[in-house]
Amino acid sequence: TAIMTTSAWLNIYKSNQWPSFDDYAAWKSSCWMVSPLASCTCPIGLKEYICKHSIGLAIILNMHQIKDETRCTPLGKRKTPGRPKKVRTAWLP
Repeated sequence: TAIMTTSAWLNIYKSNQWPSFDDYAAWKSSCWMVSPLASCTCPIGLKEYICKHSIGLAIILNMHQIKDETRCTPLGKRKTPGRPKKVRTAWLP
């Protein structure tokens, strides 16, 4: 529950020594390390190569430019809640 400074977090990261697994789990979820367009230590960034944090940081630092065509493209329809309707046979009206 104590607040950890950035330098203390990085010192623990470099030493790779934790008293228990619970301390490691708390340390792991306390902060994420993000490299622009490279990697991130968030749960999605560990599974995939590039996550939204690394792309967002690259956009903020002007390392990646978004084209105007991409901004104007709609993302698509949202799904309606509920179960899909049952498909009727072709010969019934």
